Amino acid sequence: MSSEDRAVHSRRWLILATVAGCFLPVAADATILNVAVPSLTEALGASARELLWIVDIYPLVMVGLVLVTGPLGDRVGHQRLLLTGLGVFGVSSALSALATAPAALIAGRAALAVGASMIIPATLAIIRQVFHDPRERAFAIGVWSAIAASGAAVGPVAGGLVLADYWWGAVFLINIPLVAAALFLVFSLLTNQVPEDKDPWEATSPVLAAVGTVGIVYAVKSAAHQGSAPIETWVPGVIGLVAATFFLRRQLRSEQPMLDLALFREQHFRIGVMAATFPVFVLVGFELQLAQHLQFVIGRSPWEAGIFLLPMPIAAFAAAPLAGPLSSRYGVSVIIPAGLGLAALGYVGIAISADSSASLALTGCLILIGAGHGGVQAVASDAIMTGAPPNRAGAAASIESVSYEMGAGLGIALLGSLMAAVYSHTFALPPTTEAAVPDKASDSIGEAVSLAHKAQTDVGRAITVAAKEAFIHAYRVTAISAAVIVAITAVVIALILKRSAPGHGEEEQVSHRSAPKPDSRR
Repeated sequence: MSSEDRAVHSRRWLILATVAGCFLPVAADATILNVAVPSLTEALGASARELLWIVDIYPLVMVGLVLVTGPLGDRVGHQRLLLTGLGVFGVSSALSALATAPAALIAGRAALAVGASMIIPATLAIIRQVFHDPRERAFAIGVWSAIAASGAAVGPVAGGLVLADYWWGAVFLINIPLVAAALFLVFSLLTNQVPEDKDPWEATSPVLAAVGTVGIVYAVKSAAHQGSAPIETWVPGVIGLVAATFFLRRQLRSEQPMLDLALFREQHFRIGVMAATFPVFVLVGFELQLAQHLQFVIGRSPWEAGIFLLPMPIAAFAAAPLAGPLSSRYGVSVIIPAGLGLAALGYVGIAISADSSASLALTGCLILIGAGHGGVQAVASDAIMTGAPPNRAGAAASIESVSYEMGAGLGIALLGSLMAAVYSHTFALPPTTEAAVPDKASDSIGEAVSLAHKAQTDVGRAITVAAKEAFIHAYRVTAISAAVIVAITAVVIALILKRSAPGHGEEEQVSHRSAPKPDSRR
């Protein structure tokens, strides 16, 4: 080990704290606007569809770029990639805070995603490079995973605290001092390490990867959104599929692929990707509905809603570092299904109590969801990162990032669209007031409440009652759907691991696998 490597090793725990601090605002920004939906509806006049795109554009752009930025870090150095990403994220935060129209905020959120797409794989790859001891590395990845799992839950809490005293744009301004501190620490603690035998860079694969992922995910989102024209779905979908096909063919034929698909030959890597995608799909997608339920139905303020959600990130952050040692002792075939089972019970509990006020039972459900998702995310991340050789850390991190962001983006789009469809179908006004209420009331509970405030007393009361009843029904259906998706994922993963287990009964344990073999392409 060189003197430079020894110096980095001696401050590895400070480096872990730094990269975790870099990742936290990125993870929280996926959901920080959840409690700001009422404020955005009023301040910017955003429609239900514009609100969905304000939230959706962030993971959508990241999905398209992390396939590029992860391998790019293997070539230019992960410290340089992280510094660039932090700079872009800070500037974009300021632009988002100053937005005066929905379109401007959507553009600002897209720019935020560009910076975030550099930060996420860089932080995970740096952990993989700095921590050489398997046990320490498993713990460090557990901390990163805790941020990933709890960050989505921290977002509404932070947003609620800020909105208690400031306007909605302040939820972005809080990123700026965090980014400034992170830039100083990353520059001071890390040196940029560029491999001497780095793979050559070619422009075609990154373009195909970005066009393919964005096109496919955009098509799925458009199909899920009500009112989308068929051309909005088919054109980007076909373009995305064609680009993705050419990208995959190029990677399979290349001696030095940008995305090493050979990583998927390792079963724990595949299980890790599955466990990182579907649970996040449910968690992030449902959390937007949970925040709206607390405010629109129960009547909590943004600050009160944020505080009430606090047990979820605390449970996730506590469970993630514990999941690695438990996985080493009992195996991933026990820990992943058990974690997903806890989360499924939490969603079932929320569905049962959908028409009641916030209570101790609901807090227990949030703890089950947070602990279940936090533990599974940690085991999934460890399986993905330890399944790749050190010089492919960026490539593995990009796949981890794509899994997380694709799950988050599709969860917001599909669960949000399910919620909207059931709400619109269920919304019903008394015949005496139906003619006096605009059709927009059936689009979302946010627009219904806004219209109720402007209407006469009797009409406003009728709108509010109809909106709450429709929302509660849609909320219960969405919670049950979330529980079903999580439960099916648990069963599928358990069956795959059981079928592939050796005859004496247990699969290879994630945290104590032998070191990965050197890259066969070298």
